[in-house]
Amino acid sequence: MNKILTFDCYGTLLNTTPLYNYIGRIAELNNLPGEKAIGIFSSYEDRLMYGEKFITYDKLIYEILTYCDMELSANIFSSHCNDIIEIYKCFLPFPDVMNTLRELKRKGYELAIMSNSTFDIMNSHLEKLENIFDNSLVAEETKCYKPDLQFFEIAQRKFNLAQKEHWHIAKGYWWDIVPAARMGWNKIWVNRTHILTGRESEKPYSTILSLDELNQLL
Repeated sequence: MNKILTFDCYGTLLNTTPLYNYIGRIAELNNLPGEKAIGIFSSYEDRLMYGEKFITYDKLIYEILTYCDMELSANIFSSHCNDIIEIYKCFLPFPDVMNTLRELKRKGYELAIMSNSTFDIMNSHLEKLENIFDNSLVAEETKCYKPDLQFFEIAQRKFNLAQKEHWHIAKGYWWDIVPAARMGWNKIWVNRTHILTGRESEKPYSTILSLDELNQLL
């Protein structure tokens, strides 16, 4: 049987810290609280992903930034939208990622990536990941955001997962591990933030603290 690994992108493969650093820096350069601005950005990202009709992630970013302006009585964040999209495109892999992916390919695994992103942004990500992935699925294609089960159902069909030996690998517990459990998938939680434990309701799953542990696990 063919073997396939599906991966979450942000926080699992790519380090998103530069985005939040940039949001905080915009705020502080304009005498606004950086941590509060980061919190507002994160809060509205979730609200707009899951509480509104689907829009693509580039448009979503602009909407989030307008809410940052509103909440902080400012007029600065939305003007940085293009810069922030470029920051997304420039996200780099964590140090433990590329050697792990190369070894998994050497072992014969098919690799696929699933992301709340756009085709354009994903193309940049795939370049940063040395075009090592065989396939990808983004929200612009599914017209919904993880953890919507529709995203995972489309992935199951697109990657023909039912006919393959499959594990889903992700840092995002709510975004990925919970829906993967509902799909009945094998799953591996990349516990980068060292949360003490997950929930009983999503077990069984394996837990690793960094991606370079995968090669001992699989």
